[in-house]
Amino acid sequence: MRVKASRIIIVLIVALAAVGGAAYWLSLPQPVDEASLRIYSDPMTENVLLAIENGNYTEFSRDFDDAMKNALNLASFQQLASRFDSKIGDYVPGSKSFVKGERVGEFIIAYYKANYTNEPAGVTVKVVFTSVNGPAKITGLWFSSPKLAS
Repeated sequence: MRVKASRIIIVLIVALAAVGGAAYWLSLPQPVDEASLRIYSDPMTENVLLAIENGNYTEFSRDFDDAMKNALNLASFQQLASRFDSKIGDYVPGSKSFVKGERVGEFIIAYYKANYTNEPAGVTVKVVFTSVNGPAKITGLWFSSPKLAS
């Protein structure tokens, strides 16, 4: 009886270790087919950048998933656009350049560098996509630069 119980415990420990290892592995950035990613991420990202520049919330949020639309409402958008105007200036249309793409769990992330008139270092743009039951949607969006951090 003790031998059987010991075997069961060992099997459970090995199974838990395997599950934990798999969960850890899935949380690490994984390679992604960047050419396929850019088919949708390039135009969606350009649209977001232009919409901020033009103050157009409808265009800005058109590719967002529902959670993102709820998180970044019109008032939040207006604050973001105002902050960009005062800190980094105007977006230079078409100036974004793709840096890299990666997959973390169910999310695909595209990184860009975008040029703004008052930010010599450029702005890093991180766009997170998900494609649950349909085409890719934006589910996360971050901007970083020295002037935005100040």
